Amino acid sequence: MAYESAMLQRPARSIFAKAGEIDATRTCFEELALNAKAYPDNLLEHLLRFENPLETVREQWMREQNMDCSGAFRHALWSLCEYGPEPEDTPAIGGMTME
Repeated sequence: MAYESAMLQRPARSIFAKAGEIDATRTCFEELALNAKAYPDNLLEHLLRFENPLETVREQWMREQNMDCSGAFRHALWSLCEYGPEPEDTPAIGGMTME
């Protein structure tokens, strides 16, 4: 609750910049809160030794998620080309934008 409250105090642009952190926090929280019985007690007990267990596991989760994704991304592009929807008649002009 404290994390969510702190995020909601930020400007919208800052919240978007923290999207990865927000997702990692949600993932870790849900695993610990809803699926804790799936993990051995010794791992959870070790986590509880930290001052902020959620932040600690989130940071580790994010480090482990930051791997080279180029192969997976290349496969997604190939899959889109092979099996995805047909493109519109007119090609995109000016490249991709975030807007």
